[in-house]
Amino acid sequence: MSSWELLGSFAARWQLLAHRLPPSVRRELGVLLAGLRTEGAAREELAERAVRLVLAALPEEEAARLRPDPDPSRLSGPPDAVAAGFDALDLCMLVVDGNPMVGPLLGPVRERLLSAPSLSAQQVAAGGADPAHGLLIALSDARGRRRYPAFQFTAGGVPRELVVRVNGLLGAAEDPWGSADWWLSEHPWWGEPPAALLGTGREAALWAAAAAAGGAEED
Repeated sequence: MSSWELLGSFAARWQLLAHRLPPSVRRELGVLLAGLRTEGAAREELAERAVRLVLAALPEEEAARLRPDPDPSRLSGPPDAVAAGFDALDLCMLVVDGNPMVGPLLGPVRERLLSAPSLSAQQVAAGGADPAHGLLIALSDARGRRRYPAFQFTAGGVPRELVVRVNGLLGAAEDPWGSADWWLSEHPWWGEPPAALLGTGREAALWAAAAAAGGAEED
C-alpha cells in the first residue's frame, strides 16, 4: 500500500483516529496535509511524512495493522490512489477544513452542491457583504476553496434577507452542507428546490417549509 493509499485509509478511519491522536499531532498533520494541495515536487515527501507522523502516534498494535509494506517499491503510487473509496484529499478536507463531505457516499453530494452557481469570498465582499457572516452558507471544495451558493444573493450581490433568516432556522452556521442540500434539492411540497422559489412571491411558503425542516414554530 502506497503512502497515498494509506492517507486514504486514514481518512476512512478518521472518526476513530482523530480521538487517538494528540492535539499536537493533529495540528502538525494539518500543516503537512495543507502542503499536499500544492503541485510542488515535495508532495511525495509530505505524504510520507504525514504517514510516519500518524503511525508513530498510534498504539503499536494499531500502527502495525496500518503500517505499509516494507518493500520500498510498494510505497509509491499515484496521488489519487484510493482506499475503501477515500483518498488523500479526503483526509485534507477532514483535517484541514473540518469538511465532513468525503468518501464514496458524501463526496458525490459535495460535488453536486458545489456544481451549483456560486460566488467566491472576493465576489461576496465586492457586493458589500461580509464573507464571514455566520448565516451565509459557505462550502469548501477539495482544495479548501470556499464557495458561496449564489441563490443567497440578489443580482447586485446583496444577501437576500429571507435566505439569511431561513439559514438561521436551518442551522447553517453548524451544518452548512445540510442547509445547502435543503435549498438545492427537490422539495416534496413543490417538486423543485426551495431556491427556485426565491423572488416568486412565495416567501411565506418558503418560511413555513424551513420552519418545518428546522423544527421551529412558524413566525
